[in-house]
Amino acid sequence: MVAPTSNPGVPDELDGVPAVVDCDVHAVLPSPHSLIPYLDEYWADQLVAQLAPTYEPNYHPRGSAIAQHSDASVDENGRAATTAENLVKDVFADGFTDFAVVNCLYGVQQIHQPRREMAHARALNHWIANEWLDKDDRLRASIVVPQGSPRAAAEEIDFWSGDKRFVQVLLLGQSELLYGREINWPIWEAAEAAGLPVTLHIGGVFRQAPTSVGWPASHLEWYVGQQSNIEAQLNSIISEGILQKFPKTKILLSELGFNWLPPFMWKFDKLWKSYRPDIPWVQESPLELIREHVRVTTSPSDGAEEAGRLDSIVDRLGSDRMLVYSSDYPHKHHSGPRDIENGTHSPELLDRIYRRNAFDLYNLVVPSPGKVG
Repeated sequence: MVAPTSNPGVPDELDGVPAVVDCDVHAVLPSPHSLIPYLDEYWADQLVAQLAPTYEPNYHPRGSAIAQHSDASVDENGRAATTAENLVKDVFADGFTDFAVVNCLYGVQQIHQPRREMAHARALNHWIANEWLDKDDRLRASIVVPQGSPRAAAEEIDFWSGDKRFVQVLLLGQSELLYGREINWPIWEAAEAAGLPVTLHIGGVFRQAPTSVGWPASHLEWYVGQQSNIEAQLNSIISEGILQKFPKTKILLSELGFNWLPPFMWKFDKLWKSYRPDIPWVQESPLELIREHVRVTTSPSDGAEEAGRLDSIVDRLGSDRMLVYSSDYPHKHHSGPRDIENGTHSPELLDRIYRRNAFDLYNLVVPSPGKVG
């Protein structure tokens, strides 16, 4: 174990209160060979025979400033977050965070052979459970699903739903078909049945161009364009009636910023009033549906760390329940994850962002000595 099950330094009077949850940290698969112990003999042999091809998506090129903090704990290859020990050492260093939710972005979703994708998703989740969650009781994780086969994705959710350390389902922002389409409904059905939120994270399956108008020529174009993919996904999820069909659905948008969301919500709501006969099953305003069902991580902070800016954004969102804290470790954005405190004078808002909004998602509490939330 990297750390005891207790949360050192938490006074007894805090027992039972919502935890401070870092809702987006990243585990990095050191090598495709790391999955071999978790693949059956056939797929392990296939991996070796094909010279262990990597599906590392490289969303943040290793040499870029954003890829990892310069002072992060690293392995022998200079890479951060390849072991639970290094991640725990950095994420929990200052005693502020109670729990951290691990999102592993290793690109099994980019495998176009359905059975191989399913086998690698199962192996990756076993790797997360054994090499991460078993190492520290303060870690939680997302279930990685084979997006190419929605029914197989639902089976993966069902398989892991009994392990309460898996607290949400991971989907990538760019998919082969929009998430509201009926073919993807088994994923939403399984997530709702398991009581798990679904996080939409930057990334994609790359089975087609990552923008609606073709292939970008630079990494910057790709990264900025992730926002438009998520706008399309939210539009689809609401317009296709996911929130009516599966009303307990909760959605978390991860590593996408949040300053873009108020104008999107306003435009969506305005046009729904004109075009609502197109989607008569959506009786409630998209504005209210988003406020009720959607949460957004705070890193990157989109300038919310400037004086008064966080208050202004929350005012435009029309809700103080939509933002949840994240560090996006080991990625390094232009401002630190807790710099958002400079953007508000409201301790109540910070309490919601750091603790209570995540509690609504995950139901995690500050552990007493010898307990786990």
